[in-house]
Amino acid sequence: MKIKDKLSVNNEKFNQGAEDFEIWFKNNKNLFMSEFKALEKMVTDPENCISIGVGNGLFAGKLGIKKGVEPSKGMADLARAKGIEVLEGRAEELPLADESAEQVLLGTILAYVDDKKKAVKEAYRILEKKGEVIISILPAESSFAILYRLASIEGYYLNNISPKYPYPMEFLEGTDWICTEEIIEIMEEVGFKNLKFIQTLTKHPKYANDFVEEAVEGYKKGDYVVIKGVK
Repeated sequence: MKIKDKLSVNNEKFNQGAEDFEIWFKNNKNLFMSEFKALEKMVTDPENCISIGVGNGLFAGKLGIKKGVEPSKGMADLARAKGIEVLEGRAEELPLADESAEQVLLGTILAYVDDKKKAVKEAYRILEKKGEVIISILPAESSFAILYRLASIEGYYLNNISPKYPYPMEFLEGTDWICTEEIIEIMEEVGFKNLKFIQTLTKHPKYANDFVEEAVEGYKKGDYVVIKGVK
């Protein structure tokens, strides 16, 4: 499938199911807060941060981020309703000038892009010197990614090992999870330095919404990992 074709398929799914995505987060409030607390430790300058793959704006809005880029119109409309200025565009071809941002947040959009290295390079391009990139991922080796892969293969979630409110199946198509070590390699190759790591969601996905976790340093225990690098 060509890049534009795959992008169109993903956008159509998110356009049609944008509100379902928002409902999923509302049904998983503790999981959302666990992830938010991890991001909050890394996004230190929200007013000068641009969220790439801003989605429906739940994270960006709560973090205080005012600008974003999003390929899906349905998601972008939800983000704009939260007061976020959203440009339409892909992570691999950002509609932003060189060295125009102090911080860039690349959310789990990396699971959907066709060229991960190009997306990271684009973040590097638009960052000012000494600017920071913040990348959040569900690592390919994590329980969540493995659960999602299994659901994609089976065509449904196995109730005995899945959360009460699992991630919408329609959003799993086209996902390509990346290992933490792979994203570290890409970041260093592109030129990012002084990498720092925060992790959360250390429980099995079935129980991840039972309570809010406090994020801790590192990346070898958490199913949700946030990495910060400096240009």
